[in-house]
Amino acid sequence: MIKSDSMSKTKPSTTSKAKTDNKYKLTWLPKKTFELEFAVDWPTAKKTYDQVLKKVSQETEIKGFRKGKAPIKIVEQNVDKQKLYEEVLKQLLPSVYEAAVKQHNLKPIISPKIQALSLKEGEDWQFKASACEAPEIHLADYQKAVKGELAKEAIWTPDKGKPEKDDKKPTKTYDQKIKLVTKALLDNVKAEISDLLIEDEVNRMLSKFLDQVNSLGMTIDQYLSSKQINQQQLRLSYQKQAEETLKLEFILLAIIKDKKIKIDDSEVDKMIDAAPDEKIKKQLNTPLQRAYISSILAKRKALDYLANL
Repeated sequence: MIKSDSMSKTKPSTTSKAKTDNKYKLTWLPKKTFELEFAVDWPTAKKTYDQVLKKVSQETEIKGFRKGKAPIKIVEQNVDKQKLYEEVLKQLLPSVYEAAVKQHNLKPIISPKIQALSLKEGEDWQFKASACEAPEIHLADYQKAVKGELAKEAIWTPDKGKPEKDDKKPTKTYDQKIKLVTKALLDNVKAEISDLLIEDEVNRMLSKFLDQVNSLGMTIDQYLSSKQINQQQLRLSYQKQAEETLKLEFILLAIIKDKKIKIDDSEVDKMIDAAPDEKIKKQLNTPLQRAYISSILAKRKALDYLANL
């Protein structure tokens, strides 16, 4: 089904790297982003097309025929060909892309953006998928960086006003420590996040923001006007937030691995038991939700460790 030959499994560097022949091409781009071009042979594409067309014909009413009784050729001439192809691709591409990813040892962390390069009848269909893997995290001496940031904040400088006596020196709150820890990690740990991943996160944030604005009975234009900003400025603001959020997320995952932080089932159970009612507890006590809770607790443990360095 997938037109491809064997290829090198070497991971990407900061420059583009491609393995290609006349039917297959994988290109590594910076920031662990890749483009995967592949083909679906025409017999497979035609089979899926015929299956979709048959199903559509059973649900289509055409003048002069009872519902589902019109000849296939007449149905094909009367339905929206664009929508027909969209349904064919919806059924065909997931398994094809998944097989290509598995065959070539790729580990994408986002859904691919797939572009149809050629959908000519009688020829193999050509596609290009763009996605990315998790970024490489270079922790270096992150603990030293965090310690330095926490200690630096404690040193008096003239801009901080009159120094306190030692016995009255205020203790930093947990939230203040976490802000300093976050700053140290973002400033000192190298992590290049794929533009595709940032774009996905920005779109998610903007969608949530739009729902919030609509719930206030405002349009997005009214909100932007009230803040005296335009859509481009709003998107750039979210882009910066998204990049920092994602970078911190991957850094914490690397620290969790580095410090071998583990979460017991009992800790997850305790978190679930703290839910306000039985219905919510039941919703949280699923494998997917338990895994999510475990990841939150692990990141909290990592931050606790760093805040107390």
